[in-house]
Amino acid sequence: MKGRVGTSGEDRISILPESLLCHILSFLTTKDSVKTSVLSSRWKNLWLWVPRLDLNKSDFSGDNPSASFIDKFLNFQGESYLRGFKLNTDHDVNDTSPLETCLMRVVKCKIQHFEIQNYFQYSILMMPLIFSMCDTLVSLKLSFVILSDLESFSLPCLKIMHFKKVVFPSKEAAEALISCSPVLKDLKMSYSTDDFEVLRVCSTSLKTFTLKQLDIDFVDNVGHKIVIDTPRLEYLNLKDYQCRSFKIVNMSESVKVDIDIIVRGGSIIFDFLTCLSNVRYITISRRSLRFIYLNQEINPRFKFHDLARLRTTMFSNSSPEMLPVILEMCPNLKHLTLDLQELVHYYLVTEGISGLLSVLPRCLISSLEYVDIESPITEKATELKLVSYFLENSTTLKKLVLHLNHSCGEKHDAGLLKQLFESPRASNVCQLVIVSPRC
Repeated sequence: MKGRVGTSGEDRISILPESLLCHILSFLTTKDSVKTSVLSSRWKNLWLWVPRLDLNKSDFSGDNPSASFIDKFLNFQGESYLRGFKLNTDHDVNDTSPLETCLMRVVKCKIQHFEIQNYFQYSILMMPLIFSMCDTLVSLKLSFVILSDLESFSLPCLKIMHFKKVVFPSKEAAEALISCSPVLKDLKMSYSTDDFEVLRVCSTSLKTFTLKQLDIDFVDNVGHKIVIDTPRLEYLNLKDYQCRSFKIVNMSESVKVDIDIIVRGGSIIFDFLTCLSNVRYITISRRSLRFIYLNQEINPRFKFHDLARLRTTMFSNSSPEMLPVILEMCPNLKHLTLDLQELVHYYLVTEGISGLLSVLPRCLISSLEYVDIESPITEKATELKLVSYFLENSTTLKKLVLHLNHSCGEKHDAGLLKQLFESPRASNVCQLVIVSPRC
């Protein structure tokens, strides 16, 4: 790192106030921040005044260097100075190093941001749950950590909680940690199939909630239940393949939902979708969409009455059969985004495209205004027929957006583009927009 020198030879960075220089260094890892100490005498100890440690165990040599480094930093500044702490480590669950004791000392500081990323395969860092001492904690991020010694506590300032494969001391611990955070805004939880039986997420302050299953093994003898009570939620992201039931007690109608789920029965999926029937913006994965399609006979009258925007992925060969059925569930849809993927599994091949021509969902003639086919358009018959289907039948369509191949420099058949532009249109105001890739 070098200070920027002006026309007069003056180092414009080094003459900045120390508070501003420390703020700049706070965006670097501690290792890179320490490197600036060789620039000049002005910079020698400047990194020590950065109220944040961002450490990686691989940057140290020896058995317990990171713990020693942390202790020296805290001894120099005092425990009340540190505000942010992040450690990337490969701590073995059987490791008896002083790192845990050191981390407990860190947590006892007036810490605001605390993060542990553990990468020792599937072994996990043992760590007492002593965050009751952190009444200033704003952000808590843990990866592959075992928590223990749960006691009653409150986290009055905690707004961000991100957990990846965190093992709690009891079944109620996760729920307690959420409920004791009265201003929590952002919650992310990544888990394995056997991490919990019932998860209740109850928060009157939560704005974004992401719940993702790490493994995708379909095991018959396991499963869990999820209850969501979040009246102010603005974004919900669910990725789950083992759930026995979803129950949404309370959720805002303005929430945006992203779902990739397969539940333990067709009736359960429609019970869950009924909870979302008033949502206006939904993203549905290809896997979930097909699961809904295959179980439609369970509740053939189900409708997303208020859904205005839908984004989904499907195989191009299965779209002729699936798409009209899905659109029929969305009678007031205005904005549709499609990502058509290549067919991979032979059992998903459909018979021709005649089914597509025989069904006209209500939204095509009453509400659909915008269609964006994100995947690059090709000369495949199903894709071309899909474009014609929207152009020829959507009486309210205002814009249809197509994307050319992402490979820069690839030429496209002029006849294909001409055919698309000359396709008859049911809407007099419909624009066909062709988007070229940026090289």
